[in-house]
Amino acid sequence: MEKKNRSSVFIRYALSYLAVVMTLFFSIVLYLYLRTGARARQELIDSQINRLNRIASQHEMYISSMLSTAEEIGLSPHIEAFDYDLEPWKAYDLQLQLIPYTSTSTFCDQVYLHFTGDDRVYSSASCLSLSLFARMMHYEHIGEEAFAALISSTDSLTILPSQHITSSLVDTSQVITFLVPLGANPGTSKGILVFPVKDHVYQSMFSDAIDENVNTYIFQDGTMLSCAEDMTFSRELAVPGESMSRTLRWEGEDWTVVSLKGRSLGMSYSAVLRNRDMNAAVGQEIFSNLAILPLFMALCLVLALYMARRQAQPIRDLSGMLAGEEGVAEKKDELQQISSGIRRLATSNRELRTRLDRALPMQRHDFVFQFMKGRFSTREEAVSAGHAAGLEMNHPYYAVILLSAEDLDHPFELSRPPFDRLEGLSGAGVELVALKATLYLAFSEEADTLSRLAEMLRAEGENGGGRCVTAISAVHTDYSEAPSAYLEAAAAYDNRFVMGMQKVLFYSDISSDVTDILPQAQKLTTSINQALALGSLELLNDRIDDLLHFLRNTHMSPFAFRLIYSNVINTLVYTHADAFSGNSTALDYYNIFMLSSCQSIDDLDELLRKLCDLLLNRTQEAKEAEKPEEDEISQSVRYMEDHFSDPEISMTAIADSLELSTTRFSMSFKEKMGMTPLEYLTLLRVEKAKELLTGSDMPIRDVSSQVGYYDSGSFIRRFKQVVGETPLQYRRGHGQQKDPS
Repeated sequence: MEKKNRSSVFIRYALSYLAVVMTLFFSIVLYLYLRTGARARQELIDSQINRLNRIASQHEMYISSMLSTAEEIGLSPHIEAFDYDLEPWKAYDLQLQLIPYTSTSTFCDQVYLHFTGDDRVYSSASCLSLSLFARMMHYEHIGEEAFAALISSTDSLTILPSQHITSSLVDTSQVITFLVPLGANPGTSKGILVFPVKDHVYQSMFSDAIDENVNTYIFQDGTMLSCAEDMTFSRELAVPGESMSRTLRWEGEDWTVVSLKGRSLGMSYSAVLRNRDMNAAVGQEIFSNLAILPLFMALCLVLALYMARRQAQPIRDLSGMLAGEEGVAEKKDELQQISSGIRRLATSNRELRTRLDRALPMQRHDFVFQFMKGRFSTREEAVSAGHAAGLEMNHPYYAVILLSAEDLDHPFELSRPPFDRLEGLSGAGVELVALKATLYLAFSEEADTLSRLAEMLRAEGENGGGRCVTAISAVHTDYSEAPSAYLEAAAAYDNRFVMGMQKVLFYSDISSDVTDILPQAQKLTTSINQALALGSLELLNDRIDDLLHFLRNTHMSPFAFRLIYSNVINTLVYTHADAFSGNSTALDYYNIFMLSSCQSIDDLDELLRKLCDLLLNRTQEAKEAEKPEEDEISQSVRYMEDHFSDPEISMTAIADSLELSTTRFSMSFKEKMGMTPLEYLTLLRVEKAKELLTGSDMPIRDVSSQVGYYDSGSFIRRFKQVVGETPLQYRRGHGQQKDPS
């Protein structure tokens, strides 16, 4: 039974793919047949049009040559009418004059001249009376007298269609006769030139037909002058019509007539082709174009069978996973098993979705805490986590609101979430049991909406008659500032006894002293980072002592030193993120809610020292775990530690020795050390200078040369940038009072 099911799935896929391949194949064949057939037919018609163009050009060139000959003879002063009876010798002179015109003609081999009013006809070889000439020509379809009268009376170009003649003057054959008046003005001509053109000249023009089954015709004003007929066809139907090509039916067959209008003298040209001959040529063209398709189809069939075999295996695997209870495999094939399994999964998913909807408040609770602790490294990551918790938070502005009721022993909770009451607003609330308050994280399209939300929350909280404390942070746009936003809201909340509880407490109403002292604290944070980079526990403790000394000697509010410590810990955590890899407890040192509970500098000092000890230990462990051979950056660090006192040390030379570009060396160094090579070199020199300043009475000028500076002014500037005071100020503050500069 199992084998039968497998065959069934394979056959279904195989038939489906084969149906697609066959549909594609026949669609391509039909498309190429229609397109190639139309193109091949048009090419045949175009070839006949081109052929007729060549015939027309050659034929009308011959006629133009005859007209030119008639004009030259008519204008020649040496060829004039005369009376043969009185001046018979002039006939001989006239024959001599006609010889060049006869010998140079490629269209006809005889030219006969008749003067108006004369009864004779002259040529380069004879002189005959008009009646004798007409009798000797003996046309098939025109009598002698009619032909003679036509010669005597014609004053315009006249063409006699091809007809058989019996004459000793012209070889017995088919002849087309041209009667051309002499001179430039035919109406006043002084005679007629007779050009008997043998039909074989026309047949030579028609002989360029590649296909033998083509009839060719030349007409003048609807009268056929000459033709080449390989097939029996009505000449009347071959007369050119309005269109260049047309199809008609004659004697049970379809024919195509291709026509071309001449450029002068009413000439027109036609070619007639049998449609079945054209279709045969078109079929041959189509076959040559479609010959490759069977190979293409064979390859597609092989590919279809391969794909069917390949697709059948996942179906079997999937059906095995979704088979369900025992015995189903014996009753259903694999596709039915999958269908049944998917229905069961859909039912399970609906149940799971119901449970997830019930758990959504807990997800939002976790998201708010993670957001406040600054756990999201990018805005996109935070937005994605918010969406997972059912929050639309991709708005430009956000703020933190703290809400509590003073007469309750538990956090305040509104009966209805507030975020669906204002347009362009979303967010979530969590309980802060320690503060007996509710924290609301709100996102909005407009900054003013956040303050309106705070007012609305306070008003609704006081509907019960109690006092409701509402505090709101400043409006923020950067998600990385979430911890600061919470501290701002907490600071405003802590000032409720000073600012009063009858209104919303805005953080902006607090006179903060952070603005002036934060830059100096940032310098001390940088020095702690540098001590961590050097890996010196003693130096690290000194830098933390400097920070504590600064905080204790600067009068600031609890909020100010919490914010400073938040910035310090935030900088350390994310600067040394690699050290926290695999250690989920490390980020607990940046728990913003833990910071908000710290009431003294000593509490914050304990947090900071634990964090720095952890970072230092992790860094040392990472160094010990490295392979014995040093990498390129470690080599450069050791080189700078050994040669920092050399004024000629060059970052470019170090990069070249490592076969790196200066830019690549600087980027790699900063990735590993947290600072640029030049900053690290400056740090080494400053630390050595500190030792010399506090451990000796060496003049500052000599100290600068000892640590690699030619110019003491450059040394003093660099020292102050790193330490925050000049070398002299540092020496006075650390035991050396002498100033031997």
